[in-house]
Amino acid sequence: MAPTAALSLLTLLALPVVAQDVTYFEIGGNLDLNPAFSGEITNITWKHKGNIVAEYIKDSIPLEYLGDLKGRTNVNLTTGVLTISNMSQSDGGLFTVEINNRVLPVSYNAVGVRKLDDYPVEVIMRPLTCHRSSTECTLTCWVDLNEAEPVQYFWKKGEAGEWEEGEKVITISQETWSFQTITCKVKNPFSEKDSDPAVNPFH
Repeated sequence: MAPTAALSLLTLLALPVVAQDVTYFEIGGNLDLNPAFSGEITNITWKHKGNIVAEYIKDSIPLEYLGDLKGRTNVNLTTGVLTISNMSQSDGGLFTVEINNRVLPVSYNAVGVRKLDDYPVEVIMRPLTCHRSSTECTLTCWVDLNEAEPVQYFWKKGEAGEWEEGEKVITISQETWSFQTITCKVKNPFSEKDSDPAVNPFH
């Protein structure tokens, strides 16, 4: 290996590995980012999409807030926690923090999520003519997801059945005729919503 190539490889290996955490926030709610720093903070800089949103240098620059998030931002100078209120979808993106002249090896990819309160959830059968003489039927847990993802899907067989995590689309057959209804649930990090029970066509 050429000396220059070897030096470049060593330089890359010496660079800190930055872990990127996906952090979900409720649209309209608060975003809290905790750098999990211990010790006295003598200076701190939080950035959003590369732009400074908060900066403090002990005995030099008092804590000040800058940019589009000004007025909704707070930094705890003891813990380093950044809190932003009344978050919108456009406030998401990459956040990084530098404490005591060191860029911490973690960044936060903030993603906005809406609650499912106003999203109707419905069990849709395919084909629409599903009945006991059919071989099998496909069921879809339908919901119009507008800024409500990521979501998980759950299914419940019968009124007294247990919720089981599954896919958005499932298939039932004549072997499942013993329960009267089937219900689906959609869940995201901040809320969940059930469908009305659908009649099992094989019952």
